[in-house]
This record gives sequence, structure tokens and C-alpha cells, in this order.
Amino acid sequence: MNIRLALSPLALAIGGALTAMTTMSNVMAAEDVAVDETLQVIGHQYEGYAEHMPQSGTKTDVEWLDVPQAVSVVTKTEMQDRGAVRLVDALDGVAGVNNTLGEGSRDQFVIRGFDALNDMYRDGMRDDGTLQSYRSLANIERVEVVKGPAGALYGRGSAGGIINLVTKRANGDNFTHVNGSVGSNNLFVGQVDSSMAFSDKVSGRINVESRQSDSYVDHVDSNDFFIAPTIRVLPADGHTIDLDVEYAHQELVPYRGVPSKNGKPVDVSESTFYGGTNDYQESDSIRVGVNYEWLLNSEWAWTNRAAYNHIELEQKGTRQGTVTGNEVSQTVNNFGYDPRTTTTLQSELVWETDSNQMMIGADFNQINIDLTLASDKTLPSKDIYNPIAGPTPDPGFKPFRDNTTTTKGVYIQDVYTFGDLSVIGNVRYDSMELEQQKAGSAKENLDDDKVSYRGGLVYRLNNDMSVYASLARSWQLPYSGIYINPKLAEFFHTDLKEVGAKAYLLDNALMLNAAIFQIDQEQPETNIDGDVVNKIEARHQGIELEARGQFTEQWDISVGYSYLDAENKETGKKPNDVSDHLFSLWSTYQLDDNWRLGGGVKYVGDRYAGNDEAVALGDYTTVDLMAAYTTGRHKVQANAYNVLNEKYILGATNGTSGTNQIGYGAPAEFMLSYGYQF
Repeated sequence: MNIRLALSPLALAIGGALTAMTTMSNVMAAEDVAVDETLQVIGHQYEGYAEHMPQSGTKTDVEWLDVPQAVSVVTKTEMQDRGAVRLVDALDGVAGVNNTLGEGSRDQFVIRGFDALNDMYRDGMRDDGTLQSYRSLANIERVEVVKGPAGALYGRGSAGGIINLVTKRANGDNFTHVNGSVGSNNLFVGQVDSSMAFSDKVSGRINVESRQSDSYVDHVDSNDFFIAPTIRVLPADGHTIDLDVEYAHQELVPYRGVPSKNGKPVDVSESTFYGGTNDYQESDSIRVGVNYEWLLNSEWAWTNRAAYNHIELEQKGTRQGTVTGNEVSQTVNNFGYDPRTTTTLQSELVWETDSNQMMIGADFNQINIDLTLASDKTLPSKDIYNPIAGPTPDPGFKPFRDNTTTTKGVYIQDVYTFGDLSVIGNVRYDSMELEQQKAGSAKENLDDDKVSYRGGLVYRLNNDMSVYASLARSWQLPYSGIYINPKLAEFFHTDLKEVGAKAYLLDNALMLNAAIFQIDQEQPETNIDGDVVNKIEARHQGIELEARGQFTEQWDISVGYSYLDAENKETGKKPNDVSDHLFSLWSTYQLDDNWRLGGGVKYVGDRYAGNDEAVALGDYTTVDLMAAYTTGRHKVQANAYNVLNEKYILGATNGTSGTNQIGYGAPAEFMLSYGYQF
């Protein structure tokens, strides 16, 4: 693809800079033994599982105890302990969050029973650049998850919640970490994280990752490259400028899972592949961002952000269709972005006094999609129990439609404190415009103006414990705004009612959260004239319990449980791939200065494929283990996944097609890693 070629000089230049930084770091270490000893301690220090100041719940520095909504954080230390490489590996322990098949080619999560594919953010801004891919964690400091509708802050979307990726920043430190991992299915991962202060005013950091792997599924493999340089400039007191670039190249074979028969997935080996041996997905994504923060004085702060994403993608995928007898029909569906671009601008002004904090913000987001699409629907059927893998026809990539989605929003948030009581109010106004041009058809438009809100009360029982209640409303665009369907000409809306309690224990080392919630969503259906003729109403209600942090200085823990009663209010049926019970426990113990041991268990309750409970996916339990040994600058870590070799269903593709595109999860796997700090 053109972007990959165009970026080659950039990659070479950054690689040269990285080499120079590493060399200078070695020279500095050789000149000063005392610094060397300090780096050894810092380089392999575990920072714990508690994050006391997540900002995603309010986009400001309001303390976690005073946010009237459930917010979970996966820290860098927890991700390292789990051996997480991709985002899907990091979110296993978050209450109310589960992953699904994602068409076997991308991250796709369910939050409180609602699809969150288009509710991904990076440093508080909508992240569409790697939407159709598996996101790397190489440049991620931590992951913050806000549960429930969050449109009053973030705009369109977010029925079940949002996932915000907080990236690594240059902060003036001098270090270079290298890490290499090998594992099952010919896995190899190489990573470099290097930071340097060029002067008192300028510092830089770069993260590089290369990942190659086969798969537990025959003919399925992947090859990723990721690089993310960043520069921080401090031009004057109170001014901070961060300049970021991320480039990702990914090649993979989509895994569309297995078909079903008689209401159950076909019982075949996890390695069984129904696709074409020439199926592929290749993508190149670049993101350029700038963040400018100006602390005007002790009360006022002004932050301005801008980001641009550009992605080119091609996918040739062979999919299962209808099962008849012991055979399943198949089609080839090619699609691509040529390209897909996203432009985002954001400005937020915060005024803070002793008892009040107010934020006023405005943002602009525009997505342009040049979609190519072609299909071949004449493939011969395959035996569902013994599919013979081979190449399938390639219909190419034909211009299909251009879509532009533009949203403009203004919003205000105020947090006022009366002694032990805090009141928070959010109001946001959005203007949303969609434009669609199909090849050979007339232009189509859809637009509307909507108001989202959140109101909350927080009462501090003491310095370490609070209770809260909140109401919120968010608006969703049909098909997340990437497609116009004349029979879905009205926007959806989602309402939240939530009460909960939060607490710090053990001298703020352990964070506890409990929430009871009810989420109601209304999806109007229209005729071609835009008149509402029907409404699909869903209700998701349940409880979440979560604890993250340390029992002792040596003992870290992350545990979460959620019960969810999710249904279509008319039919009483569960939505696609939504479980009633989710439980995760992960814990590590530092035996001494060298050894760290840990492990965890995850349980996912009963689910169904399709929105009419057509195929039962069952429940499952997996067990993971880890051990790490650290000495000086060296660290060796072993991770074992699904050690009991549980055979289970990972998830199903969304919609009616999901009943015959059901993915098995990975059997027992392992990974061995070695890290060194310069």
C-alpha cells in the first residue's frame, strides 16, 4: 500500500535516532555507576494495580471517589503481569466488559451488553485509525473504561460505555527498555521503549514493536509492525506541547469461525478452518496528533487537541452462510478503505476554585470513508465436519460508496462541592450530519441536533468512601454513522440510571467499586419517508463488583464480577454474544527481590449467537499462570494461558450471520519473555 512505502524514510530516520539514543544511554551508564544502579531499580519496579486519578470519567482531575459513574483502570503493571500484547489481552479483568469474535480480524468489545466497536478513544479523542485491526499495547500507559452512556462528555455513541487508551509520553526521563517474547504457534514479539531528555525544554520517546505469529487455527497467521515517536516541548512556564505519531502495519488472515447445527456450534477441532487459503487483510494506519496545555494561572487551564487518522485497508474474506444438512454455503466478501480518514479538533477550558470546577468544551469530528466492496456468491458448499481448505475466488475491490459523517459539539460540566456532598452536571449539544453517495445512485443525507446530559450526586461518607447516584442520556447514530439506511432515519437514544459506592482501603492501596445500573435503549425504525413505524426497546440491568490494587506491598489483585440481565423488552431474548455472568480474578505475589508469581481465572456465562437466541454458545472457564524472575537489568517472565486446555467459544460475529460464524477460543498456549534495561 502507498502509505507503507511513503513511510519507509520516516521509519529509517526514527530507527537511526533510536540507535543514537541507545548509544548515548550506554555511554551515560558507563560514565556513572551510581546512575546505573538507580536505573536497575526503576527499570523493573512494579507500580501496582491501583490508579487513583483516572481522568476519563470527567476529562478533568476530579478524584475517582467523586465521579458518579463506574470507572475501571488497567494499569501498565497489570498488563505486564498478564503478558498482554494486544488490547484484547488487557481487558480480561474488567467487570462488565467482554470481548467477542470481531469478525476474526479486529478488537471488538461488549460493555454492559452493548457493542463498543465504535466507542474507542485515545487520550480522550475518538480513535478510528485502527478500527478494523487489533490494537497494539506498545504505546499504551494504561486503559480506562467508563461504564454506561457517556455521550454528555464524548458525544455520539457510548451506549454501554467507552474505552480510553492513555498513551505513553515523553517526560524527560532517560532509559531504554528492550523486550523479546517467543511462544506457541511460532509467536515472536520484539519491543523497544526508549526515552531521552534532549534539553530542559525538549524530550522525546519512541516505542517500536514487531509481532509475528501463526495461530491455533490452520492457515491463520499475522504479521504486525508498529512505531510511535513522541516529542514534548516546554516553550515557557505553564505551557506543554506534545507531538505524537503512530504508524501501524498489519497483515492477517481473518478467522470467521465455524457454522452451527441444531442450535449448537459444530463440534470440530479448534484448528478447523472454513475460509479460503488466499484470504487476507492488510492495513496501513497513521495517526498524527498534537496536544497543547496552557496553565494560565492557579485556577485556569486551557487544553487544545488535534488528531488526524488515515487508514488504507483491504480484506478478502470467505464466510459461512446457511447450513443445509451437513453442508454450509459460502460467499467471498471483499471490502476496503481507499482510504478512511478521521479529523478531530477539541478545545477545553477548565476553571477550578476551592469548591467548584467548571469545564467548557467544543469539538469537531469528521469521518470520510471511501468504501470498496465486491462479493462472489457462487461458491460450492463445504462439509461442515470436514471442510477442505483451498483458495477461493477473488472478486477484487470495486468502488461502492463514499460516506462522510460530521459532528460538532459544545458541552459544559460543573462540579460543585457542599461539604461532603458533590453535585455534577453535564450538558452537551451535538449537530450531526451524514452524507452518502453510492456508486450510480443519488446522494443521501441524514442530519439532526441532539442534547445529551448527565446529572450526579456524590456523598463522602468519610475521606476514603463515597456513595453516588447518576442519570444520563446518550445518542447513537444507526450503524455508528458509517452507513445510511432510509429505514433507520431516526437516531437511537440510551438512558442510564446508576447507584454505587466506592472506597479506598489499606491506606489507599486497594480500590473497591460496586454499582447497580439500568440502561434502556430505544431504536426507532422508520419507513422510507422517515416516519417512525416501530421501536426496538432493550433493557440491560445488573450489578458490578470490582477490586483493584494491593493487599500488601507484595500482593497485587484485580478481581471483578458482573451480573447482567439484558433483553429485548418485546421478545425477552438476549442480544448477540452477551453473557449473564462475568467473573475474573488475577493476582500476583512478589516473593522476594527476584521472584514474582501469579495467576488468574476467568468465567464467562451462557451466551447466544444471533439476536433470537438461535445458537447456544455455553459458558467457559479459563485459567492462566505467570512467573517472573528479575535480577539487575534483566527480567525473564513466563506466561501460560488456558492451562487446563478448556475448549470454549470465544464469541460470534454480530447479526444474523453470526449464527454460522462462531469462533473457538485458543487452547493451552505459553509465552516466554526476556527484558533488559539499558
